[in-house]
Amino acid sequence: MFYFARQQVREHGAWAPTKLTDNDPLYDQLTKEFGPILTTLLLPHQQEIARRATARYLRLARVTVAEHPHRVYFVFPTDRGPEVLVLPSQKRTWQLTAVVLGVLVLIALVVRFVT
Repeated sequence: MFYFARQQVREHGAWAPTKLTDNDPLYDQLTKEFGPILTTLLLPHQQEIARRATARYLRLARVTVAEHPHRVYFVFPTDRGPEVLVLPSQKRTWQLTAVVLGVLVLIALVVRFVT
């Protein structure tokens, strides 16, 4: 996920906290990505009776639309309702970077030959 999208979600997203113990089944949302990590963290060690952890999660949708191939839409819940963040696609970002680098090389060549 793009850094800017992560930052926006971290700051404005409506995170849902959940408390977990070693006896609780993991929610479906947590099982796929974090299940193995959480189950090992929640296992009691020697001389421990039980463990408890608090995690927070947020549902996030990354959407691409065929009519807008150079845009990526991120949809996430906030306190005011769902928010849509529109960012350029990775391909578009590389294209813009190549154009900027090309212009900088061209300027450097012009300056070198003029002086």
